[in-house]
Amino acid sequence: MKKIKSYDDWLSMSDDEKDQTKASWNAYEREFIGIPLVAAGRLALTSHVRVLDGRVGTHHGGEYILRMVVNDKDLPTLPEPYEQKFEGFRVTWDPASIY
Repeated sequence: MKKIKSYDDWLSMSDDEKDQTKASWNAYEREFIGIPLVAAGRLALTSHVRVLDGRVGTHHGGEYILRMVVNDKDLPTLPEPYEQKFEGFRVTWDPASIY
């Protein structure tokens, strides 16, 4: 497993390497939280819809999830929860109305 010293190190990894690395992290203790936080920011910057907020959640089994908050009207144009992956992390798009 590669050591991660920067986000560029993360991006240079294959999908399999990313999956193996993520599996070694303790997401409940927020280990390596900086990596998914950067991914969330990059997703917010590149999204085709306006992102109102970006969060890193922990899915069952200890997997980091990118939780992007968008206007309710934009939700139909986005993938179903957990269907999309961005830079190694599954994504869920949340409507602003639930907050």
